[in-house]
Amino acid sequence: MIGPQSAVWALVLLVILVTLASLRPLLPIDETRYLDVAWEMRLSGDVFHLTRNFELYTQKPPLLFWLINLVWQFAGVSEFAARLVAPAFGVASAIAMAGLARRLWPEDEGVGARSILVLTGFTVFLIYASLTLFDTMLTFATILGVGLLWRIGQGERGRWLWIAFGLVLALGVYAKGPVIFVHLMPVLLTMPFWAPSPPRLVEAGKGFGIALGAGLFLVAVWLVPALIGGTAAYREELLWTQSAARVAGGLAHDRPVWFLASLLPVLLFPWAWSWRLWPAVVRAVRGDAGGRMLAIWAGSGLVLFSLISGKQIHYLIPEFPAVAMLMARALGSVERTGRGGSAAAAIPVVIGLAALALALGLISTTGDLEPLKPGWVVALFGLVCIALGVFGWRLTFTRAHAVFGIGIAAALHILIETTGFHTADDHHEISAKLAAAENGGLAVAEMIYNAEFNFGARLTTPVAVLSGPDALRSWSAAYPEGLLFGPVDRVPLTSEPESETFYNGTRYGFWSAATVAASIRG
Repeated sequence: MIGPQSAVWALVLLVILVTLASLRPLLPIDETRYLDVAWEMRLSGDVFHLTRNFELYTQKPPLLFWLINLVWQFAGVSEFAARLVAPAFGVASAIAMAGLARRLWPEDEGVGARSILVLTGFTVFLIYASLTLFDTMLTFATILGVGLLWRIGQGERGRWLWIAFGLVLALGVYAKGPVIFVHLMPVLLTMPFWAPSPPRLVEAGKGFGIALGAGLFLVAVWLVPALIGGTAAYREELLWTQSAARVAGGLAHDRPVWFLASLLPVLLFPWAWSWRLWPAVVRAVRGDAGGRMLAIWAGSGLVLFSLISGKQIHYLIPEFPAVAMLMARALGSVERTGRGGSAAAAIPVVIGLAALALALGLISTTGDLEPLKPGWVVALFGLVCIALGVFGWRLTFTRAHAVFGIGIAAALHILIETTGFHTADDHHEISAKLAAAENGGLAVAEMIYNAEFNFGARLTTPVAVLSGPDALRSWSAAYPEGLLFGPVDRVPLTSEPESETFYNGTRYGFWSAATVAASIRG
């Protein structure tokens, strides 16, 4: 059970996450792709083999798509219903985190509520927890796993604890794959350094063997049928390429080792910008076993993902609860009366001044910033950010930082909703064109197609992916009533497109099959 204050902050977090998701179009290409995978699962009824554009898809495990289809079963197929799953796990993670914080420090009655407050105040957490991604599910599994390890480290014994740990490992694998081990194994392996009563080495080895066996058994319920029904290439992709090969490098998101560390000031805004909080955080880490365990959890995640070649900002989302609990513990000893003066107050002001400079034309809005129009909306956004900084400065410490974090996240999403960014990333116009033309046959040319429009158009047949004049010629002959789309500057046709639409940085053209047949270049 969580206390009333924790329940209030959990409700606040839920409202914020759902609101942010509602203010933003589906993020290309991730959210659009994942909703298509869920949609195709609904069409096929095959819960073992994922598909994207009706071809086998191995990049992610099935839990998110199962849950989206479960929601659709009760609420009907809709974009909004699908987008509730990840935020729900964000809130579940916050509640589980509050329970863990109270278990770590039972003498600190308010630490659970404060931990949810701190987590809610992290701007980056709010952004990613409102996206239809896998990280909030993984975060939930990580918190449950750390909680079980804490109980074992406190001297609790019993096979059921290790079996439960195995269930958590399976949950993490179903959520995002073997990466759950990256989040949990450092805490397990360092138990002698933080736990008051760690199990003996032999006992821990036997326990982990039980956990691993239980987890593998549960994962096999999905994995074995998936492997049996797949091709040799599918099995290699699923078992190797999407796990070990990602660590070795050469896949997407390869970044330098310093990438995540350099972004820590952004990731941990606003709380990390307080010079008053860090000494108390250090005392929390040094002071007890709970603080040391959380520091290992958070620090090992940063180090390991920095060393792994493929990395993204949201890979660290499961570490946010560890930082939130440490800072919540520190808040208990930081003076929370008086004004909330902090360097964090300067960030909204700086963002606001930059927005005003953009609105006044002092900074160029070409390239990626081109959708930042109309100017008066950008200017209003700038004034709101400046007001956040000034207003927050006058609040008490904790309230000020919560206002900074939540306020910036909300202001950014309102900016997206009210400027050209919304139109630039809104799939609905293209999806409507494709839905109307599906019966004649659809094709996309000269680009990597990630099924961005399959769900929006509710397609029941694949979009043909073409490259080169010969492929265009064959397709136009086979589908005389078809519709071709693709980047205007790359499709090899002499005719201008019959219509154009800008989406995700690309100007898409649309050509009927008859126009394609008459204007193929080469």
